Amino acid sequence: MMIKRIGPLCFILCLFAACEPYDLRRFDFPKCQAPEAGIRFKQDLLEVEFSLTNPRGDIGSVGWDLGDGRTRVGNPVYHRYAKPGTYTISIVIANSCNDVFRTSRTITIQ
Repeated sequence: MMIKRIGPLCFILCLFAACEPYDLRRFDFPKCQAPEAGIRFKQDLLEVEFSLTNPRGDIGSVGWDLGDGRTRVGNPVYHRYAKPGTYTISIVIANSCNDVFRTSRTITIQ
């Protein structure tokens, strides 16, 4: 009976004893500049090319919400709208330091 109670405790202690202590002085934190950009678009009827304008900082990935339920990742991105209308385009930019920038822009597709 006693072995059954000590078994899990022994396992946990051995698990922690096997870990190396964490030393922040040895850790090399990445250095990043926070990302920032605007939204540019070029329209040809219902076909639209979206890209970043005036990008600053470290930009790792760019996610796009195209305002009609569709999303894309990358820069630039291309999209064909089903019909003319007014759409709110949103971007989320992230870098390797987990800095995140968000912005939106309303466009009218004719």
